[in-house]
Amino acid sequence: MHSLDSTQQAVFDDIVELCERTLSVQAHRPVVALVHGVAGTGKSALLASLFQMLSERSRRRALGDPLADSTIRMMVNHAEMWRRYRDFAGDMTVLRKSQVLRPTSYINAADKQGAGADVALVDEAHLLLTQPNPYTHFMADNQLAEIVRLSRITVLAYDGTQVLRMRSMWDDTVLKRALGDAEIVNFSLGNQHRMGASDAVRDWIRRLLNGEGRVTPPPCGDEHFDMKVFSDAGAMRDAVVEHAEHGTSRMLSTYDYPYRLDGKDYFIEEPGLRIRWDRYEPQAALSWPDRPETLDEVGSVYTIQGLDLDWAGVILGPSNVLGEDGKLHVRPDLYQDQAAFVGVSHLRQQGYSPQDIESMRQRLLRNALMTLLTRARKGLFRYAHDTGLREALIGA
Repeated sequence: MHSLDSTQQAVFDDIVELCERTLSVQAHRPVVALVHGVAGTGKSALLASLFQMLSERSRRRALGDPLADSTIRMMVNHAEMWRRYRDFAGDMTVLRKSQVLRPTSYINAADKQGAGADVALVDEAHLLLTQPNPYTHFMADNQLAEIVRLSRITVLAYDGTQVLRMRSMWDDTVLKRALGDAEIVNFSLGNQHRMGASDAVRDWIRRLLNGEGRVTPPPCGDEHFDMKVFSDAGAMRDAVVEHAEHGTSRMLSTYDYPYRLDGKDYFIEEPGLRIRWDRYEPQAALSWPDRPETLDEVGSVYTIQGLDLDWAGVILGPSNVLGEDGKLHVRPDLYQDQAAFVGVSHLRQQGYSPQDIESMRQRLLRNALMTLLTRARKGLFRYAHDTGLREALIGA
């Protein structure tokens, strides 16, 4: 089982008690355990531990245990994390890979069978769809609302700052609407488990992304966390390769360079660097950071969200620029992931103004950059395409 700190353990114990109490009586309405926490605070470790322990008690079938013979399901709307959870289930005798589902598969199967899970665990709940998507065979209005409707207990790991697509546009109003009349119990995780960086480094990243003041060079690293800004993308690539001898070290980039899922290779080109985007490998046995050949690739926000690296070399592409006010500005018109903006018409129908929608578009880009800059445990390298931004980060 995953090692939990005291805060995680307290939340773990409270959620287990909530499950026991709920399953020991006849349910009148669904129950939701809503776990809030920003990137790196251990939400996935908590859910994995719950998944293992609840499943173990279900299979043990102890007399008088309300969890005995209960149905436990884990789901995540992210291909790489889905693969990670499937691998985790395959390694545990008390788990089955069939317990790990994509949200639409769970919803459609539960509707067909007329019953869902006793406990549905949902990681990265902010990736759930907030509008229909016929392409993925989801025809209802909100995946979370459907999961809650079909499950006795729903345990959610949620971070509104990691929303990446208009079709998954979450805010407090949308979340409240999706949860409906469910009994909601809120939990919070605050301790940073991923980034070994100092508070000063993490605060610098937050201020940079939120546009709080002029862009300045980052604080220096220390013996726990390496911080570097490069003037040459090729030199950053060399540093990433060098560190790969000591742990997982990979290149990442904002989605600012052409890429399509058509089986062809697409390349990122910057001074001193020509490197391909990650290849789409849905049948791969290992997740992207764990495959040796991916050292020759660059991962996108969709490749790495929810996963960890030891060192990350992040390219801040053309959509990230230094404004006349000296702050970081984002330009959705230069963002190559136009699929992220699909769903605008649905938002207009819901009454959102053009100003609201433009604000959402910019928020998606800042969220994506935050996700990329919070993947690393031991070191973060950066290179900026925009000359002004690069010079501000270097201090030139």
